[in-house]
Amino acid sequence: MEKKETYRVNMLIVLTFILLNFVFPLQKVHAEESELNFYIQPILPESQLETGASNYFDLNLAPGKTDILQLEVVNSSNKEIIVETTVHTAFTNVNGIVEYGKDAEQPDATLPASVDSVLKAPGEVRLEANEKRIIEIPVHMPEEKFEGVLAGGIRMEEVRTPSESESENDGVAITNAFSYVIGVVISNNRTSQDPDLELLDVFADQLNYRNVFSATIQNFASTFVNKLTVEATIREVGSSEVLYEANQSDMQMAPNSHFNFPISLEGDRFRSGSYILNLMAQSENDEWSWEMEFTVDTERARALNRSDVTIDTSINWWMISSIVAIILLMSVVVGLIVKKKRELAAIEDGD
Repeated sequence: MEKKETYRVNMLIVLTFILLNFVFPLQKVHAEESELNFYIQPILPESQLETGASNYFDLNLAPGKTDILQLEVVNSSNKEIIVETTVHTAFTNVNGIVEYGKDAEQPDATLPASVDSVLKAPGEVRLEANEKRIIEIPVHMPEEKFEGVLAGGIRMEEVRTPSESESENDGVAITNAFSYVIGVVISNNRTSQDPDLELLDVFADQLNYRNVFSATIQNFASTFVNKLTVEATIREVGSSEVLYEANQSDMQMAPNSHFNFPISLEGDRFRSGSYILNLMAQSENDEWSWEMEFTVDTERARALNRSDVTIDTSINWWMISSIVAIILLMSVVVGLIVKKKRELAAIEDGD
């Protein structure tokens, strides 16, 4: 029974990282394919699990054990290049997508260890023209045993000089950057661990300078959450009317990570007051639901409304002109009424 469970967990990891073939082979910005100057190939170690994976490292090592990861790097150009190697811990971005090639702004507090504390990147490596070299990355497992998996990536990017990396196009500097990201999964064992989510917070926020309510969802388990669907509604306290709603499916969360799920105001202004969030999350056979009351204060609402690019905060001269015209018209009317009264009073006095 234990062997079957371990096999199931390994297959889930394999399915998760098959996506790496499509996401990470090459990221290129503002450049032609022919300008790529290097390529890499992972050399799988003996600690690699026999899951059939060949494009990422899937390691199983006991606490405190060490190993060496190797990457074959080939400079395919006729000039010297510098390749920088960095290590990153996987996290979940605001779109519900797992990021392997950069660091989270705020790592989750439940992480048993960061991948960059387990793997030591060599930094910059200089390669001669057409040179092939094996780059080694030492692995030192945490001394304390942990359940589940750590996930991350090894990012390799060519370091470009300013003259190489920037070109002027109508006065705009364009940076050409090429990088590979090799996925890494690390464990002490592959015993099954169920995903578990928590709703940490909900607050007035902005995404791309547009007003949203952000609901912070946390996966505090050391396993991936796959095929995640989230549905959320916002209403005022004491009201059953739904003001705003959002739903998103086919998301994924990294082990021990959190992200802010956005609920758009669709161009509306924030209004201060007390609100209630109802949120439901579902992943394969697991389901969670929460209700959370929160408050938007006046100062926060004003600050966000000023910076929302969809809200017109400019002076409405037409409205001001209309108000001034109305005031002037009322002044004229009042003046005519006063004048008429005076004339009538004078006539009565004459009698």
